[in-house]
Amino acid sequence: PTPLPTKKPSPGPTPKPSKQPTPLPTKKPSPGPTPKPSKQPTPNPTKKPSPGPTSKPSKQPTPNPTKKPSPGPTLPPQDSKWYPRAIGSGKECVQGSDYPPSLPLSGWIYETETDCCKAWQLNCGDKDVKWYPASSNGQNVCVEGTGYSWSFVSNGWLFNSEESCCDGMNLDCTPLPEKWYPTVVNGEKACIFGEVESYLTSFDSKGECCAAYPLACPTTTTTTTTTRPAVVTPPCQPSGGKGCHWWPTLDDEMENVKCVYSSDWPIEAADMLYSDHDTCYCAFNDC
Repeated sequence: PTPLPTKKPSPGPTPKPSKQPTPLPTKKPSPGPTPKPSKQPTPNPTKKPSPGPTSKPSKQPTPNPTKKPSPGPTLPPQDSKWYPRAIGSGKECVQGSDYPPSLPLSGWIYETETDCCKAWQLNCGDKDVKWYPASSNGQNVCVEGTGYSWSFVSNGWLFNSEESCCDGMNLDCTPLPEKWYPTVVNGEKACIFGEVESYLTSFDSKGECCAAYPLACPTTTTTTTTTRPAVVTPPCQPSGGKGCHWWPTLDDEMENVKCVYSSDWPIEAADMLYSDHDTCYCAFNDC
C-alpha cells in the first residue's frame, strides 16, 4: 500500500463567487430576413404532363348481380276501414285494410260508409230525411222522407222544408180543401170534416153528407124496415193482389148506391169493403 498522504486535502470552494455576473448582452439580435427574395423563381417545368389513361379499359366490367335485392320490411297490419277509391273517372267508398298508408295520415279513412260518402260527397250511405218532389194520386207534391233517388242529390232536388220544396220545384202546395165526407171511425160510419182528396165524395155541410149517407148520422127516429130478397154472392177470383169483397158504387143512373162483389174494387174503396151484401147496402141506403 501507498504510504500515508504527505499533504492535507485541498481546501473547499470559496464561500462567494469571485466575480459579479456579466452585464446584459452587448449586441442586438441579428436583423430580420431581407425584404426581397434574393433570386428569381425557377422557370416553368421542363417536361409535359404524363399522357392520359388508355383508350379502353384493360378488363371487362363485372357481370350483373346474380341475386335480387332483399324485399323491404313488411308493414304492420291495418284496421279494416271505409276509404275512397278511384273508379273510372270518379270515386267510390269501399271497406277493407289494403288502403295506402298515406290515407290515415291525411284523415281519409272512416268508421262507416256514410261518413266516407258524406266526406267525399258521393251518392252512397244512409240518406238524410229531406223534402223532395214526388207523385201522389196523379199529382206532383212535396213529401218528406228518404225515398228519393240518389240523382236528386246531384240535381239539387232536396229541401229542408215543404215550403222551400214547393218554391224550388214550382209546385202548387195549397192545402187540400176541408169538407164533410163519409168514412168509418172505430168501426162506425160517420160524416166527418177534414181535408178531402179529390177522388172522395164530399159535401159543403154535414146535413148534405148525412142526407146522402143516413147511416153515417144515426138518429132516434124509428124507421120501418122492409124485407128484401136475398142476394146470391156471385163467383169471384182474387186478382192483382186483391181479394173478393162487396163494395159500393153508383148505379147506372149515377143516382143511387149499389153494392157489387168482385176483386177489381178501386183503391179508394179500401176502407169500404164488406163481407156480405146487406151490410154494404145498408151502409149507404135506408134499410
